Amino acid sequence: MTTAWNRRLARLAALLALSGVALPLSAAKVYQYTNSAGETVFTDEPVAGAKVLEIQSAPVIPMKPVELPEPTSGNAPAGPTDETTDQPRPVAPPPTTPTTTLPPGSMPDEAAETSYSYDRLAIVEPVDGEVASRMRGSITIQLAIEPGLHSDDRVFILVDGEPRVRDSSGQRHLINGITPGVHELVAQIRRDGEVRIQSAPVRFTLVLPTQ
Repeated sequence: MTTAWNRRLARLAALLALSGVALPLSAAKVYQYTNSAGETVFTDEPVAGAKVLEIQSAPVIPMKPVELPEPTSGNAPAGPTDETTDQPRPVAPPPTTPTTTLPPGSMPDEAAETSYSYDRLAIVEPVDGEVASRMRGSITIQLAIEPGLHSDDRVFILVDGEPRVRDSSGQRHLINGITPGVHELVAQIRRDGEVRIQSAPVRFTLVLPTQ
């Protein structure tokens, strides 16, 4: 037997001892001797004058079989579960835009301005008929506006279709330079150049005051 075989045999004996595999007592004898080269040799063949070594079997520790759980789906074994992962996570509600609650009957400014309407626009002075001219052919005009004039609206007064009062917020006006004769008077309320309401026309005859 060669030295390599001896070393292999020694390792085999050690592995058998560590692995817990029991050898029969008849197969556990190893013969040790020194060859002519002065090397220690181990062999399982009897040699005259060799020292007999008995390898004691290591105690065998019984192993209990472990039963693995059946895989839940596919061929992959089921991994450990976390109780928290089985529960649906709460979803935060989407952010909401705050709304403003208006009192009953109220509305936003824009809607209120659009819905603002007039019940009446009338020329109460002068009236149809003759009107005595004042100095320089002037006359006084008095309007009736119901409800009151909106802050965004303006008053226009036309004489014979020509604006003589523009962008006014008043209800009483003085117009000069009207010539004697027949004229037509109309009042309007406008917003951004658009006529919101127009009065009925007043037709009057301007006469010069008597001397």
